[in-house]
Amino acid sequence: FLSPPTASGESGSASGGSSPQKTKAGSSSAPLSQSTFIKTDSRVVAIGDLHGDLQKTVAALKLAGVLSVSPDGAPVWCGGDTVIVQLGDILDRGDHEIQILHLFLRLKEQAKLRGGDVFLLNGNHESLNICGDFRYVTSGGFLESARVAGLPPEMAGRFQAQLKARVALFAPGGPIAQELANSYVALQINDTVFAHGGIMPHHVDYGLGRLNDEMSGWMRGEEGARSPIVAMGSPDSVLWCREYSREQWNTQVDRGRSCALLTKVLSELGANQMVVGHTPQERGCNAECDGKIWRIDVGMSSGVCNAAAQVIEIQPPAEEGARSQIRVLRAEGAYEAPLSRRKGMTG
Repeated sequence: FLSPPTASGESGSASGGSSPQKTKAGSSSAPLSQSTFIKTDSRVVAIGDLHGDLQKTVAALKLAGVLSVSPDGAPVWCGGDTVIVQLGDILDRGDHEIQILHLFLRLKEQAKLRGGDVFLLNGNHESLNICGDFRYVTSGGFLESARVAGLPPEMAGRFQAQLKARVALFAPGGPIAQELANSYVALQINDTVFAHGGIMPHHVDYGLGRLNDEMSGWMRGEEGARSPIVAMGSPDSVLWCREYSREQWNTQVDRGRSCALLTKVLSELGANQMVVGHTPQERGCNAECDGKIWRIDVGMSSGVCNAAAQVIEIQPPAEEGARSQIRVLRAEGAYEAPLSRRKGMTG
């Protein structure tokens, strides 16, 4: 159900100059640039920032209709050929980061057997941890790292041992860093572009496939690889961009500027809309710029806004040249009034 594209997204600067290969989309055995642009007839569900909250992760996956639990408590994919896209920021602010990551990887294995797939994106908090910036890691997150690293109980409770364990897991080339190396900076499925913060025109010029490969190589600890500045090194990088995420622009001129940049990006990529996370939306998943940008970080983690789970469902275009149909799926009790973020919570 998933295959490399045969349309305009195949080559040129947008794909980093890579030619499509006959490989399984998202396969870790091939460069990510070979699966940056994908065509599918399947339903796609996008999930925003999760920040270490396993309970909300399970709620979002059940809301998406892809997760059931076996009698012995094991996660079971029940989504058929559905494609899941998680937009990054699995890490930080919560106690079950690695457990969430491994849940998605386990579901990916099961999904591919049913014609579906699971794609993960890297967010700014993934890049922070690979850089050794652990300021947003909870005490539970450090303890989880110690346990995953295999420390005995008498050592797992000591902070210095926890810190060393986390560095070993997340430093470039470490076990968790290598798992995150299979996640994307940017991904396009049919006419929808996905990124954690947002894609700007200079990112398209640089090449989305190139960004994916450079981030992947750095996380794997490949010799000579450097952290890609365009992806993660500035406020207008892909992982940190907030250009399209304002719930209220200061002026209509500012809104017009943002929408014009977005339109330029989508036109160059042959896409109709972009989906981003990163910036908590107090009114839940929403669209702006005439439906060209969807903002789906609802702050669902208990470490952010503790909002009820929401995801968006994207049905593929009915015919060539048509637009994907998008709707919001809300859990019971989804908030209607603005929520207060915890201090310092900006994504």
